[in-house]
Amino acid sequence: MDAPATMQNEVVPEFKPARFLPGDSEANYAILILNTPIDNIPLFKHLCANARIVICADGGANRVFDSRLTDVEETHFVRQILASSQPELVLHIDAICGDLDSVRPDVTDWYSRTMGTQIIRDPDQATTTDFAKCLKVLASEVGKPSFTGIHSTERSGDRSPVEKPLDVVVVGGLGGRADQAMSSLHHLYLAPRYYTYGMVYLFTAESVIFLLEKGLSRVHTPVSAQAFTENAGIVPLGRPSVITIRGFKWDVEDWETEFGGQISTSNHIRAEVVEVQTLERVIFTLELDAEVSRRLEVEQEK
Repeated sequence: MDAPATMQNEVVPEFKPARFLPGDSEANYAILILNTPIDNIPLFKHLCANARIVICADGGANRVFDSRLTDVEETHFVRQILASSQPELVLHIDAICGDLDSVRPDVTDWYSRTMGTQIIRDPDQATTTDFAKCLKVLASEVGKPSFTGIHSTERSGDRSPVEKPLDVVVVGGLGGRADQAMSSLHHLYLAPRYYTYGMVYLFTAESVIFLLEKGLSRVHTPVSAQAFTENAGIVPLGRPSVITIRGFKWDVEDWETEFGGQISTSNHIRAEVVEVQTLERVIFTLELDAEVSRRLEVEQEK
């Protein structure tokens, strides 16, 4: 089906989450890795490899460091890495940011010593989370007129200007503890307060999630390219809303939605581009096609 007609003659925000996936060369983004389980390793490696900046929120660095511990006793393998100083065994990180109460000393030591990773400590535990601290660090750097990136010394030679907008891809957040999962969704609502230089996308093992602001938004959903399945959701986590949507199996108009009432989950995409008009901010979710990870796994094994 062709893209639906625009509801209003106005410039609308365009969300293109497929551009972070294989086969698209448009992506210009930083990746922020949270301290939650990394479940989709092929996708995780792809996102890290193609990011302009890789930044870990505190204990997220532990997750990256340990992501290569497969079928090997952990302590022995960590000692082997530290003894041999083989950076290729561990994924690259440009910066580790947060109050640093979760990241292990052996991890910060190894990354700073072997890769020159920047260690950025913000001791405030009362007013900002590590997620927010990372967004603030990115914003302070991206806002500089001649921003060339936050680089570890290993990648200091890559000083080409970073184009704007620079989106942020957040990895993790919904695995592990339930309260941390709620916090990650909460931070999608908070993100515009800290970072205004691009859009923020939250990638989990099976989904991509992002915030739609009040008004009209357009989301590119190339199901035909095997980037996403047909499953999508529009969820009012903040306040009750009224939505009008086009390009779905179940389109609605001036439809009231709220927790404890009715919400649009498990709707089916029927267009390459869908449109959402909302009175309040809402969360938009897309299910990743499992074929994406299968293709990446095959490529990475070559």
